[in-house]
Amino acid sequence: MKFIRGPSGRFLCCVTLRALFATVYLVKRLLAGINPWLPVFAFVTVFHITRGATSDAVFFALATCLMIADWKRLIPGRMPERRNLGKVLVWSVIVGASLVLYATNRGSWPNIVVLLVILFFALWLAYYRDHGPKPSLTKTMNRTKWVWMTLALAMAVSELFAYIFANVNQDDHTFPTISVLVSPLLLNPVARIIFLTLWSLIGVGLLGVWRKKPGGAAK
Repeated sequence: MKFIRGPSGRFLCCVTLRALFATVYLVKRLLAGINPWLPVFAFVTVFHITRGATSDAVFFALATCLMIADWKRLIPGRMPERRNLGKVLVWSVIVGASLVLYATNRGSWPNIVVLLVILFFALWLAYYRDHGPKPSLTKTMNRTKWVWMTLALAMAVSELFAYIFANVNQDDHTFPTISVLVSPLLLNPVARIIFLTLWSLIGVGLLGVWRKKPGGAAK
């Protein structure tokens, strides 16, 4: 009996390992070239659906679909190169938007229009692909990419936990969400201007629109 069970056990273990390795290989092939932000945006989309925030869910769902379409090369044509904008233009947009936010109430239609304009402007800036020779992906670059994605997912999970905790216990102060913390501050028009300016500059920095092109200076 031991003789029968021994080889059978080894055979079963071998088959299981081969199936596991084959599954890992297929998953890696399916996820090859994936944008590391895609899982983050997909998770946030589900989160906003569960909390009933329709407008936020639609925005993140559209962004998720756009990243999937780009990942699977479903968008016809060639993506443009990264845009380089002058500092005067960027600061003009920020100052103009700040004036509107200062002169109008939060949630008013001028506020919504300004945020929509900034949203489409940001999408226009973010929709690019670097052309030409690129530096090879080093271990440090790859590790950094996944660290940022992990941090973003951790923040999303934290927000989801805070939302569930607040709804179950009817208490949004013990473990508040980011919106609960920030919302009272944004009632002040000066705070809205500071938030918009920081938010815009962080986006400009992440997109590198002032970054120097090879062989040339930034505009």
